[in-house]
Amino acid sequence: MTSIVHLPESQRWEARDEQGSAVGYLSYQLVDGVLDLQHTVVDPAASGQGLGGRLVEEALLHARAEGLQVRPTCPFVPAYLEKHPEHQDLVEGYADTGSVQEVPIRDASIRLGQLLKLAGLVPDGAMARMVIENGEVTLDGEPSLRRGTQVRPGQVASYAGESVTPVPESTGGG
Repeated sequence: MTSIVHLPESQRWEARDEQGSAVGYLSYQLVDGVLDLQHTVVDPAASGQGLGGRLVEEALLHARAEGLQVRPTCPFVPAYLEKHPEHQDLVEGYADTGSVQEVPIRDASIRLGQLLKLAGLVPDGAMARMVIENGEVTLDGEPSLRRGTQVRPGQVASYAGESVTPVPESTGGG
């Protein structure tokens, strides 16, 4: 069984095989209470075993236990968070915004300007464009300057003290 080991002196979590050899890692940087998850690497020979997810899960559990926020710099981390929404509150900027309004979407993502309109944060596309281009809108705590930016479930857009996240529209059934 592969084990996950935290190596704070190296700023990383390592996945180690039965012989103790590293077969993957998640590197990070900790600054001012923010755990910046920077790079997830898994040895190709060990791929397909869920090691990347286990590494990220360990980092998120650590962040929660230590009261840290998470910056998902590594592209694998937002994808993991999308599948594990129970960790969304750890994302930098999320906790500062209070409650987050969920906006149902039909597709896998939605354009930022559309999300703001659907959430009722702006009255129309012109206003969405203006506030986005003025740098008044953040996506996962970082300014976003393009209204066409695709926002996926699990990501949090904030404007004027309000935060929204897209969620998959329920298919219903009956």
